[in-house]
Amino acid sequence: MSGWEEHFSAGLIVTFVAAFFAWIFGFLPYSNYNVLTLVLISFVYSLLPDIDIGTSIIRKVAMAAFVLFLVVNGLTFWGYVFALIMVMVQFLHHRGVMHSYWMGAILAGGLYFVYYDWVFPVIALLNFISHLWLDR
Repeated sequence: MSGWEEHFSAGLIVTFVAAFFAWIFGFLPYSNYNVLTLVLISFVYSLLPDIDIGTSIIRKVAMAAFVLFLVVNGLTFWGYVFALIMVMVQFLHHRGVMHSYWMGAILAGGLYFVYYDWVFPVIALLNFISHLWLDR
């Protein structure tokens, strides 16, 4: 079984290869913002299937992000949504629903509504799939 370092390293390789082709073919302009966004997407989506492990890095990061969100924004509608998601994650079984291709497609597809561009969701999905392949 691969650790988080291997998953993230594989995700970065997948991201940089996919981003290279996206830049070459003109689908994604080169900018510092895009590079930072892709590294963040690579970190999150290459580790996301392991959020069902209580001691995983991605769960710790998600909990820290939740606390930071609450400190900055208070308990708004999105705070309740975030809280509900974090509670639901507690009941997931490892290598269950989070280790499926359709969950990867759903979670990566949500990025389309953030960026209104297909490149980021495709790269996110490739990162998610790289995690699943490394766990085989």
